[in-house]
Amino acid sequence: MDKANALRQVTLERKTAEDDIANAWTPVSPPRLIPFSPEISLDEAEYTTTQTGNTSPGSDNISVNLLKAVWHIIGTHVRRLFEGCLSAGHHPKSFKEAEVVMIAKPGRRDLTEPRAWRPISLLSCLGKGLERLIARRLAWAAVHYSVLHPQQAGALPKRSATDPVTALIHDIEEAFARKKVATLVTMNVQGAFDTVMRNRLVLRLREQGWPDYLARWAGSFMGGRSARVRYQDTVTPSSPLQCGPSQGSPVSPILFLLYTEPIYRLGNPQGRFGYADDTAILSIGDTVDETTAMASSSIAEMVRWGAANGVSFDTKKTEVMHFFRSKLRTAPAVRHGDVEKHPESALRWLGIWLDSRLSFRLHVEKWAAKAKAVAYHLRGLTNTVHDPPPSAVRSAVRACVESVLLHGSQAWYQGRTRPRWTQPTKDLPSCNQHLIQIMTKAMNQAMRAVLPVWKTTPIAALHRESGVPPVDQLLDAGRLRFSARLKSLDEAHPLANRTRPPRKPAYHDLIKRRYQTQTENGFRTRLRRTGELLASCTRPKLVQRCFHQEQMPPLQMASKEKSADAFSRWVESLDPPTLMVYSDGSLSSEGAASYGFTIHQNNVPIFDGSGRLGSAEVFDVEATGALEGLRAALDVRESVTENIFICLDNLAVATCLRGTPSDSSQGVFLEFQALAASRGAIHVRWVPEHSDVPGNEQADKLAKAASSLPEPEGARPTLAYLRRIARQKPKEAFEAWWSTSAPEHYKRLNLKATTGSPPELSLPRAALHHLLAARSLHGDFAAYHERFDHVDARLVCSCGRRKAPDHIFYCRKIPPHHRMRLAPSPNAAVNLAIGKDFTKYIDLSKDSAFFGKICPRY
Repeated sequence: MDKANALRQVTLERKTAEDDIANAWTPVSPPRLIPFSPEISLDEAEYTTTQTGNTSPGSDNISVNLLKAVWHIIGTHVRRLFEGCLSAGHHPKSFKEAEVVMIAKPGRRDLTEPRAWRPISLLSCLGKGLERLIARRLAWAAVHYSVLHPQQAGALPKRSATDPVTALIHDIEEAFARKKVATLVTMNVQGAFDTVMRNRLVLRLREQGWPDYLARWAGSFMGGRSARVRYQDTVTPSSPLQCGPSQGSPVSPILFLLYTEPIYRLGNPQGRFGYADDTAILSIGDTVDETTAMASSSIAEMVRWGAANGVSFDTKKTEVMHFFRSKLRTAPAVRHGDVEKHPESALRWLGIWLDSRLSFRLHVEKWAAKAKAVAYHLRGLTNTVHDPPPSAVRSAVRACVESVLLHGSQAWYQGRTRPRWTQPTKDLPSCNQHLIQIMTKAMNQAMRAVLPVWKTTPIAALHRESGVPPVDQLLDAGRLRFSARLKSLDEAHPLANRTRPPRKPAYHDLIKRRYQTQTENGFRTRLRRTGELLASCTRPKLVQRCFHQEQMPPLQMASKEKSADAFSRWVESLDPPTLMVYSDGSLSSEGAASYGFTIHQNNVPIFDGSGRLGSAEVFDVEATGALEGLRAALDVRESVTENIFICLDNLAVATCLRGTPSDSSQGVFLEFQALAASRGAIHVRWVPEHSDVPGNEQADKLAKAASSLPEPEGARPTLAYLRRIARQKPKEAFEAWWSTSAPEHYKRLNLKATTGSPPELSLPRAALHHLLAARSLHGDFAAYHERFDHVDARLVCSCGRRKAPDHIFYCRKIPPHHRMRLAPSPNAAVNLAIGKDFTKYIDLSKDSAFFGKICPRY
């Protein structure tokens, strides 16, 4: 009990309400009023309460699974409760009671240090549904209405932890291109959530323009909190908390961002970056003395703001680094209050290790060491005979080794070439080879954990048999995925602004160009080069998830056959004036994306149309076909009271048409929804494909015929198409690499490389070991033992012949009824049995007990 109380004091009672202001409702003049509706639909309440992981329940012991089971009974009451709480600005007391579990932070050895413990609050799952609802609305509105600084991330949609670091590296590279130096200062808000004061938070929300009822709710959420601490088997009595939101609440992170938002509006806002309680200041200048003075001034400004707002910054966690291309004569220190912070040789911020020249060698070494430790652990669990299935180990490698090894690669990896600093139009090798070699060692150990092979097996064979491409291809694949992600970011995202093509400089004819300064730096940084890997597309907007005020019936409620019969009966029951729009899309083998639609009235076709898109997917042309069909139906419709049904066989497109639009073809979905909302009596239905529905079959024929139409001029690729290209190119690169790098004895097997899990990995480890040994020639064979001077090895089978990879097909001791017919020729049959048709080899060895009784190793 004493330990639990001590942990409570040092982790939950670090701050008091003494620094809070007395009155949060003084008159304010916000720059604008932010729309925030108090109305909550049943669909939204259900989604935020039940459509989440089965998190640990609070003191009421009501789990998410229990809420799902009884939602059909309590759903309406929960919706009314949530709406009433938001409208009245009240958070129920039962939702504010927490059970705080003390968990030791990983890697901390001295558990007597208070910072070695992380308090995790277990709250009511029902209360977290309301908090999650408000948090998601707040996060979207904070970005949409520019409440937060663009370079502030954490708890925001489409803003990851590596994005601020990527933007930071981009700015440093641009400074290098202008022959400037940069100084980076990273700081940490001491106590994080504990620094948030109730009245100050309410005032901050009102100053930002949020509605009063939302500010009142935040005040109610912050006040009257209580917690009991669980340490091992000890639980303290519940007692009140004075300040700070709960660590386990979904709304706490976004409230903290809004509370600390003014930090990023201080001097040099373009050089400020933040993620949660971690903040960074980048100062760029001609000399390091200039940037040091700028950094010291920025720190002093932040400290003054913190003193006026009850926020302190931990001096122990403040770090400094100078970035430069040429060696510095001096490395001046930066002042944080009365403390001088000398520059570091390496600095870690948000999981990325930075160095003065952006070489990232230390970052790769650190994360490769972590990945190698996991790989060695997996190798310790496996051997060539027993233990986990190879497919399961491969999944563990992809999830636990590859993800660690490639951590932050989108920020630091710059591809195989880079532009010269002085001549940006000319490229040089990127000097990544030594980093790739470090990473390759860890990946080789991981592949040996997957495959039950001997350690002399060629590395190229390991890549093919495990389905894991070489590290340089993994990096290139991650870079392509990141390029596709850059195309999906909204305009307000800091990376979207940095990947925008620079404007051409305007020159004055009367002044020589060398004396004119360019207003915009067009240096091709690693971020810009990554964005150039894929063509540009229409950038989507950041839209809220769509929730319907009324309960919508599901699009599919039965199997395909039953749905087809039900659809036919439903069509027969419609009123004669009803318009039925059938639309479909097609993607030809040449990649031509086209759509077609037909309009039926009283089961009679009255109008049809078709068209062609540029580089697109079936998803995109299905959406476009539905929109064009709706436009045509609106022109045909004689009365606004006539129903129009849009029928299509793509369930994903139908879901987006009446729900949340996808990023790809987002403008099409938004236009469709706007037309449907303004014209009324428009509905979306799903029809099973290829179910002999006349309208659907006709639309399918129209779509396929339209593939012969010319591609529209100026057509831009869709986001779905770019994502497919980003997935397809790594597969093609791996196949091309294998065709040239496969060992000679593998080429006769005609095996293809795949980035997925090879089917051989579904075999037991012992069977897979013998198969891979026969393929690679590295196994219990006479030639192998003689090559490596294994003097104590058994070189012959019990039949008297030498052990060989193909001996199983010729051994005299195998019963005749188990032997395999070697046709059309022995070599072709053996290669096929060891290669593509490997099940014959496995069945032969298993049925005859060849490796257990006839040809054992010892």
